[in-house]
Amino acid sequence: SDLTSRDVVTIGCVTSAVYYFRPRFIRRYREIYPKIRFRIIDDGAKEVQKAVSRGEADFGINIIGAQEPEVEYHAIGKERFVVACHRDHALASREEVTWTELRAHDYMTIDKSSGNRQLLDHALTALPQRPQWSYEATNSQTLLGLVEASLGVAVVPELSMPHTNHPTLVSVPLVDPVVTRTLGLIR
Repeated sequence: SDLTSRDVVTIGCVTSAVYYFRPRFIRRYREIYPKIRFRIIDDGAKEVQKAVSRGEADFGINIIGAQEPEVEYHAIGKERFVVACHRDHALASREEVTWTELRAHDYMTIDKSSGNRQLLDHALTALPQRPQWSYEATNSQTLLGLVEASLGVAVVPELSMPHTNHPTLVSVPLVDPVVTRTLGLIR
């Protein structure tokens, strides 16, 4: 379509996918429509779904919405949860880490109100010895800041991590069990 400099696209996106994933997405969109302006709503999964449902966002990138009758949902990919470590941390050089091994480290997690936390809690119900958190925050970027400050390790979605060589952050795959989430485009 013919877009003018006044055209605005409003995108809702779960905070955990905002920092590294969305800029790549917007860059590609901007190449096709160079005059478009973007308004970004970065929030939790429930809030992104509400923004799309109420028409406040043109579309969203979210981890929920497939079960909602008023929301059109198209899966765009799966990602796994990883351990975010400071480059100098003992786990940083590992090929993989088990959930049980996290018990020996200062473990950080996302707040219980988060869709990610609910997904993790559900996936780990059968795990006999779950890690106990030392730090809890409301978004993944806060957790990554704490990891950068060498306060412990955090479990975050893979898209929360930098995709280039970061000076301090390293991600290590989590196993036993491997936990994934599906990101979808909602309208």
